[in-house]
Amino acid sequence: MLSDEEKKDCIDNIDTYSYDEIEAKLSVICVRNKVNFGLDKPEEKKEIFNLDSVKDEEYTLPAWVRRVQTVAKEKNI
Repeated sequence: MLSDEEKKDCIDNIDTYSYDEIEAKLSVICVRNKVNFGLDKPEEKKEIFNLDSVKDEEYTLPAWVRRVQTVAKEKNI
């Protein structure tokens, strides 16, 4: 997450800095670099179901959905 150059000061002074000082210095560098500590994978694009793209032969829409579509067309929604 951090480059060798960013860790150099802590590595060079590992015998003189306390654990808390090293942790503080590296933490500040991480915050400045906006390091992402998340373990989640990047979000994948999810397929969105679109009623307009449904063809009659592929899928039979429930009656209430067909009624909603009819009313929407009548009201130009």
